[in-house]
Amino acid sequence: MGLPGEEGLFLDLRPAGTAEGVKQRFPPPYFLAFLDGAKARDKAGLMAEIAPALKFPSYFGKNWDALLDCLRSLPDEVPAGGYALAILNSAGFLSASAKDLEDFADVAGEARAFLREKFRADFIIILL
Repeated sequence: MGLPGEEGLFLDLRPAGTAEGVKQRFPPPYFLAFLDGAKARDKAGLMAEIAPALKFPSYFGKNWDALLDCLRSLPDEVPAGGYALAILNSAGFLSASAKDLEDFADVAGEARAFLREKFRADFIIILL
């Protein structure tokens, strides 16, 4: 599957990758979060799953602009040397809408560029 977004934003470890392997590959100082792609088949599901996974504040607005704001603010909320979001059951991730996947990749790519420039911290999405 060709994924939208900048090169290196998505790390596809299917089918052989495991959660334990990801933990070993992204140890601290990375902040590693897991999300169930089967529960994030659409934008609403993504917003419901990503907020607790990445420890977003309770006022998270559950839209693309709010997602970008919260991703850019990760170092303020969860200080780390880098951020990795591992998506379990990734075949279902945003499978209900190619547009939602494209929008997510755009937001994540913009946040990644910001985090790299301002905090020298990486952001990567791992597909399992």
